Amino acid sequence: MRKDVRDVLKRLDRLLAYEMKVSEFLGTLLILGIPYGLVGVVWSLTHTAHLKQLHGIDVVVSFLGSIVCWPVLTFANVCMT
Repeated sequence: MRKDVRDVLKRLDRLLAYEMKVSEFLGTLLILGIPYGLVGVVWSLTHTAHLKQLHGIDVVVSFLGSIVCWPVLTFANVCMT
């Protein structure tokens, strides 16, 4: 058991010690962010019922918020039904 903990800590230390260049960091963010954003846009476009009662800038803010928060909203939508 103790050896397993040391093994996990050694792997965690190796992972956290990895150094990235700024360009590598930005590339990783793009690789992860583009699919997240695309799924958020699709989810937001298919769940627009709440936007009908809003007006002006509230529509834009709510739509952008639903793109960013789509995982939480998906979970909340499942729990509410």
